[in-house]
Amino acid sequence: MRRLAMLAGLALALAGCHREEALRHCGLGHLAFSDRDYDAALAEFQTALELDSQLAIAYAGVGDVFREKGEPDKALLPYQRAVQIMPYEFTYHYRLGRTYQALDLDREAAGTYENAVHLDPDNVPVRVNLGVVYFRMGDLQHALVHTEKAVELEPTHGFAWSNLGAIHDASGETYRAIHAYQRSIELDPKQAPVHVNLATAYLRQGRLDKAIEEFKLAADLDPKSPLIRKRLAYAYSKQKRYGAAIEELQTALEVEPRDWQCRNSLAAIYMIFYLRTPQQDRLRQQALEEWHESLESNPDQPAIRAQMERWAEPIPVPEPVSEAPASAVSPPGEADGPPAEEPAPEPAPAETPAPEEPMPTEPTSEPPATEPPAEPPAAETPRGDAPPEIPWPEDAPIPGGPAE
Repeated sequence: MRRLAMLAGLALALAGCHREEALRHCGLGHLAFSDRDYDAALAEFQTALELDSQLAIAYAGVGDVFREKGEPDKALLPYQRAVQIMPYEFTYHYRLGRTYQALDLDREAAGTYENAVHLDPDNVPVRVNLGVVYFRMGDLQHALVHTEKAVELEPTHGFAWSNLGAIHDASGETYRAIHAYQRSIELDPKQAPVHVNLATAYLRQGRLDKAIEEFKLAADLDPKSPLIRKRLAYAYSKQKRYGAAIEELQTALEVEPRDWQCRNSLAAIYMIFYLRTPQQDRLRQQALEEWHESLESNPDQPAIRAQMERWAEPIPVPEPVSEAPASAVSPPGEADGPPAEEPAPEPAPAETPAPEEPMPTEPTSEPPATEPPAEPPAAETPRGDAPPEIPWPEDAPIPGGPAE
């Protein structure tokens, strides 16, 4: 009995030594992690786990390394192990939730974040992230509850206001959404997605000038976003500023050449020009080229195939009838007669001072036939043909990413 007690004491002492050594390696791992030496950090955390397989902080350290290296799939198991060992530690639940969220495992993320909320109900980042996850799942009621709580806890959290706007927007509460977006921008004006959401809400209301202003701000902050360019192009087209719309759509296609929705919008604008100036058949051909490219990216578009069949042939344009000059034709019976007397000129009226006119500007060169002007002439379309509709861009509000 005495021998067993001595062995047990020795085992405890050795376990204590192992735990102490493991914690020392954990400390070295965190120092390497703070220096962004992730390979060295990972080696230290793994050494700690070899010494003590029940060290939750070491598992969390391994998860942190993989998450920072952009490998969330490898971070998942270490975080799960840390939560199993220490189920009442808030930060382990939160980090696991962030990892599920990064992997688009929204249901798992929601359950993990709910556990974190029970452990720390007043934590704003977890409330914000839980709202985002529920929003992506389509559960707007729970998304609203947690996001409103985040705003209540921290009224100056611009990110939370942004997400609150997106929730109101998706619920059809446009005026409330606009207020929340405006509040978010007041707190942090450099959020491109919030400017996009606000501009899109204005666009739905028909407030085109305000929409264009916000889309431009968003484009300045995120110049390579095709989504921003497409929505801005649509706003321009509603103002009949087709040249500006074409420019935005072409810019979007430079970033994403296979954007079939963008090509459909561009084709519709070319057809608007063509139907008003059918002599410029190149416009019809450009529209057909854009539709063809659109079908290459997305073949399942029966409406576009119908448009291509409808406009496969150009509209017949009658040749203008040339008339002979009047001076070349003599009235019948007067060919040999004397010339008629010219009437005496009427006396000129007294001169009045000419009104001042602005100096004429230098004439600009005409654009080539294939380049449509900024706006097509307001003329009746031949045969009463209606141009294709410019498609409304996808306008779902953009939720924010995870809060730190």
